[in-house]
Amino acid sequence: MKLSRNQINEAGKKLLSSKSNEERNAALDLINEWRFNHLQPLVAVKNALLKILDKNKITPVLVSQRLKRMSSIEYKLDLNEKMGLGGMQDIGGFRTVVKDTKDLFKLQEILEKKSGRHERKKVSDYVAKPKDSGYRSIHYRYIYKSRIEKYNGIRLELQIRTKLQHNWATAVETAGIFTKTSLKSSKGSDEWLDFFKVVSSLFAIKEEQPVLEAHSELTMEDLMKKCHYLTKRINVIDILKGLRISAKQIEIEKFKGEYYLIHIDFKLKHVHVYVYRKSQFEEASAEYLGIEKTVNENQNAVVLVSASSIKSLQKAYPSYFLDTSEFISALEKINANCEALGLV
Repeated sequence: MKLSRNQINEAGKKLLSSKSNEERNAALDLINEWRFNHLQPLVAVKNALLKILDKNKITPVLVSQRLKRMSSIEYKLDLNEKMGLGGMQDIGGFRTVVKDTKDLFKLQEILEKKSGRHERKKVSDYVAKPKDSGYRSIHYRYIYKSRIEKYNGIRLELQIRTKLQHNWATAVETAGIFTKTSLKSSKGSDEWLDFFKVVSSLFAIKEEQPVLEAHSELTMEDLMKKCHYLTKRINVIDILKGLRISAKQIEIEKFKGEYYLIHIDFKLKHVHVYVYRKSQFEEASAEYLGIEKTVNENQNAVVLVSASSIKSLQKAYPSYFLDTSEFISALEKINANCEALGLV
């Protein structure tokens, strides 16, 4: 069923303000129906992207898609009261991570030249101009065109970034679990926020990109010293290592699914993964909403994503498994070099 923007906006308002459980659940059901309508367009556009990558001989580190979590929808609505749920651009999102900036800029050039049947509404280049938080990625927003009414006009977001930028973003999301703040939205302790800004600039130097404006007067040695100090001061490495959890059902790697429902228990450090075939996406969507209605955001989370296997799922969404191994490895190298150069 095609839902009007007014219907979606009203449901968003009730999600935020209603004190009636019955009214809130009715709003959740409607929002989930609308969110569910993003699945088919996501698959179609992702498949088109895979063809572009193959044709242009760009081998991605990963390509993945996900539906936005209800808790993230609610948080974003609360943060942007005037936006309205119907104006949210990233309910359906997919991501391509490439090896380095050479492949990133090659893909960027291809995407910006290509005029497909889906309308591109906006490009946000956070690599050329990173966010103040240190976030770097390029976002494309599309309007999906379809003869099927409920899919026509669906808004989708594509993010492209390098592996190093992806490792940084993963670590920010994971650390936010520990601090119980949205570090990625620049909320939280100044020391944690400063730490990620410094690492963002150091990663940028490695990729031969500009550092953050706040660091324009600092040398690489200055940034390394600051990184070393903050790493030790807030015990970053031990905290991130301590947050690691493993998938309880990782042995189901041999079972190939299209959709994976990930239910994370931060308190018990368990991840439960439920696998669904392509024909079961309605069941997956209903199960997704059912679990969402019961989660406590500080203790657990649930998300529905698409990937080719459990292994690719872990690579695509390491933050859902609280896995920051590659980020920790890069951080340890920075600090070891800092000590070897006698900067501390």
